[in-house]
Amino acid sequence: MLAAFLAAGVFAAYALAVAAYRFSGMDGTRKTEFGNLGPIADLCVENSSGMTWAIPFGRKLFFALGTAALCFGISVALELAGFEISRAGFVWIVLCGTVAALFLEYALADIPLAAWGRRHPVCALRRISPFFYVFHLFFLPLEFMSRKLGHKIYRKRAKNFSTPFDYMDVAVMLHVQDSDAGSISPYTGKILKNALRLQNLDVSDIMLPRSKVVYLDVESAQEENIALAEKTRHTRYPLCKGDLDNCYGIVNIKNIFSRKSADSVDLMSICRETLRIKESEKLDTALSKMLKYRLQMALVEDEFGGIIGVITLDAALSELVGKIRDEFDRSQDQSIRVAGKNKYIISGQASLHRVEDFLDVDFDNDEVSTFGGLITFRLGRFPENGERLYFKEQNLRIQVEKVGERAILECLVQLDEQREREI
Repeated sequence: MLAAFLAAGVFAAYALAVAAYRFSGMDGTRKTEFGNLGPIADLCVENSSGMTWAIPFGRKLFFALGTAALCFGISVALELAGFEISRAGFVWIVLCGTVAALFLEYALADIPLAAWGRRHPVCALRRISPFFYVFHLFFLPLEFMSRKLGHKIYRKRAKNFSTPFDYMDVAVMLHVQDSDAGSISPYTGKILKNALRLQNLDVSDIMLPRSKVVYLDVESAQEENIALAEKTRHTRYPLCKGDLDNCYGIVNIKNIFSRKSADSVDLMSICRETLRIKESEKLDTALSKMLKYRLQMALVEDEFGGIIGVITLDAALSELVGKIRDEFDRSQDQSIRVAGKNKYIISGQASLHRVEDFLDVDFDNDEVSTFGGLITFRLGRFPENGERLYFKEQNLRIQVEKVGERAILECLVQLDEQREREI
């Protein structure tokens, strides 16, 4: 019985150790004791986002075993003492045993072991990771079958089956405990949530699609490039030959207009190299690369090496701290507007993940990154003005309101009444 409670406490210690190792020092008051964790512990920490299901699973399993052992021990003790146990008495034994087991696990295992994992994350990870990794592998088929069964029963009613353990809870707790302040501000909490959300976003979720990228062309006259820069008023432009697939790098506009004669500037001489980042790469990884190489803009390529868009440092940081605007930017985000009850005007360039979050749906499509791209993908061709679609699984009625020469401009999206009743 005690061994089962201690095993449940070990999972609590592991959760706190991982959180302390990854999030300590976020308030500037303490630092993690970094060191060589070893291959297994390193593997567990690096893949923690995909292995955390084992933490609540293990805690529930060992708590159930400990409770069963405690109830069995109480029943045997009462029988040896000569008491006859009725059905009602058995129910009371189970209830009392469950409460006692919860108290014992929390007092004897969770509190001391979790505190140890938080104070000494490296030591805890070295000792617990081998056990945790074996447990994870052993019960992985059961977890897989559980998810399949859940998807079979609930189908599309649930947006996703995310892990019930959330690092956010642990991270905020660590921050509050280590901070002199008794609580964190709402904005700080928002940043923490966004930081943890980064690991679920891909580069394609925030990139500027190819059709929206304005670039300078070495085959165009210098006057045309200068006029384009003056019209669009961006700070940086890809420098290409013909199209984005032949990109030489990035040109900063200040390097053009800081010269005495902008018309005589050799763009190739002021062009700076940039990175090519895969569309499927995780956003936090891409952000760390851009910060490491001090890049404000990078090219996004598909699996075949073709350029499908660009990613900017501002766009990546906006996912962390919110939309970044300067004092000259008077525009507002109008990609999604309310048009009436359960009716919305959505821009074709709105990112697909933002539309999913706003409408609380899952389009289950990794091939496109924008809402207009999703419509074109579903039709298999470019739509016409007034064309209508019905997404049955999401219960959404869509009407294409405006189309441009090369892109869908606006769509009217209506939430079906059937889905409204389900919600």
